[in-house]
Amino acid sequence: MIEIRGVSGGYGGFDVLNDVDITVPRGAITCIVGANGAGKSTVLKTVSGLLRPRVGSVMVDGRELAGLSPSAVLRAGVVQVPQRHGLFGRLSVRQNVLMGGYLLRRDRKRLNVRLDAISEMFPIIADRGAEPAASLSGGQRRLVEFARAMMLDPVVVLLDEPTLGLDPRSLDLVRQHTVRMNEAGVTILMVEQNVRFGLGLASHGIVMSSGSVALTGTAKHVRTHPDLMHHFFGLAPEGAA
Repeated sequence: MIEIRGVSGGYGGFDVLNDVDITVPRGAITCIVGANGAGKSTVLKTVSGLLRPRVGSVMVDGRELAGLSPSAVLRAGVVQVPQRHGLFGRLSVRQNVLMGGYLLRRDRKRLNVRLDAISEMFPIIADRGAEPAASLSGGQRRLVEFARAMMLDPVVVLLDEPTLGLDPRSLDLVRQHTVRMNEAGVTILMVEQNVRFGLGLASHGIVMSSGSVALTGTAKHVRTHPDLMHHFFGLAPEGAA
């Protein structure tokens, strides 16, 4: 679904990504892990159009997206959920979700059909739709952000550290609804600092270091790798004493 080839780029003339090659299988949940500053979130920004690579190709579902505007990337079916503070607290839950369908605003019938479908996938929209978003817990806000991202019926959802600042109960909500989005046919590429959570949820894993891909493979392969996991995160391999 996603093919990133030879991508280099960054900010202010400084390359954060260095000749990055990444393949994300169609229909999979792929998780990127790595130390702070490794370039994980920069990969997501490059795919979503928030950052234009200096060189390289970003293909999604066979279409070249590198250099397109964020709105054009949205129309191509790629949406991104930011790390945090993505909701407007004074607006209702329902209003926040409807903002995800901004590109459909002139087609009210289609917009309402999508809202009904999203409300079935995320019951919090029906249960608390009239309440201000500021009244929700951190985990509940994250679910509303997921719901908003699904309004355009995307083919790819990019999740930037979805568990950041959440308690254990909220982690389970994030896990359940990430799987729910994936089961609806969405390919998910996520960045996650909680390594055990991210690689436990994903089917495929990628380790980044200093702007390059250090390791890629199945999530189990990455999760149990004896050298890189210890080197980057100070974690013993899964199953080790």
